[in-house]
Amino acid sequence: MKRIDRYITVNFIKSLFLSLFGFINIFIVSQLFKIIRYVTEGRMDGIEAIYYIIALLPDIIIKITPLAILLGGLMTVNKMASNLEIIALKTSGVSFKRIVVFPIAISFLVSLGIYYMYDEIYPHSIIKSRAIRRGKYEERELPKSKELAFLRGTGDYVYRAGKVSREDSSATHMQILDLDSKFEKIERIINAESARYDREKSVWILKDVVINNVQEERIETHKEYIDSEYKEEPELFLTPNVEVKELTVRELKDVLTVIKRTGGSSVEILAEIANRRAFPFASFVVCFLGLALGSRYVRGANALSIAMSVALGYGYYVLQASLEAISLSGMIHPFIAFWLPNVIFLGIGIYTMHRAEF
Repeated sequence: MKRIDRYITVNFIKSLFLSLFGFINIFIVSQLFKIIRYVTEGRMDGIEAIYYIIALLPDIIIKITPLAILLGGLMTVNKMASNLEIIALKTSGVSFKRIVVFPIAISFLVSLGIYYMYDEIYPHSIIKSRAIRRGKYEERELPKSKELAFLRGTGDYVYRAGKVSREDSSATHMQILDLDSKFEKIERIINAESARYDREKSVWILKDVVINNVQEERIETHKEYIDSEYKEEPELFLTPNVEVKELTVRELKDVLTVIKRTGGSSVEILAEIANRRAFPFASFVVCFLGLALGSRYVRGANALSIAMSVALGYGYYVLQASLEAISLSGMIHPFIAFWLPNVIFLGIGIYTMHRAEF
């Protein structure tokens, strides 16, 4: 690493951490009033409030890192431009792309770090923050019944029911899919008009049953059917749904496999997976904009450049949120929706980087 590269790298890292620290403080302050209310209402004590803030940090860092990269790059290059260092380097035959190569590389490494954090740390921090916030005051009560209930059994089978009730231990339009040991191929499909759970024997009693033996290409009908393997009680169907934000990508893919095999809607799961894959690279994408915007020194234009960079950064979030809403409505595929802002802003960044050469 040459001395000029070391100089630019150190300044970029300092500006990045300064921006990151500033944005983190802004987000924490925005949460303070809510936390103070929780403490005054007795929903958490002082120590829990501190743990709650710590649990919020991964979510905050993930969300504000693109803005910190954008502003950090702008501050670094703008300072060099105001000291006429950019002009001096260009005059010496050093291209602007060569000047910013290390900040771009650091931004890519930061994106990889956010990628890891989003999958491995973020879900656990969400679980922790929600557990602290709920405490004993917001225990999620088990519902009495549930429409369109899904459940994976202890064996290689999946339930799907039109409605399950724990009050009378019943279910309507129950379907059971028996799969192979690899959970890939359907071996048998059991359809029952209604079902009742026998709590003494811990087994489901199925009524008006049609069994399709897929492997044997044979269909059976029964007025009543009992198999001791199907023993999951109704309460398991009614357990409050796990939030997609509380799952890792691997767990989300497992849920997606089950949902696809049982015919459920997979849009929300696909959207969360796409977001986990695409958003971390926003930091790398927007770094081109920040570095290019600060490349020219115009007296009195520093505030304008900072305002423009922050506006462009928030523009990324607005575009992403808009496309996310469109994807959840089913109009476009979630992966297209979440990667499109990266493609658009990368194109804008490369264009502005090219303009910064001259």
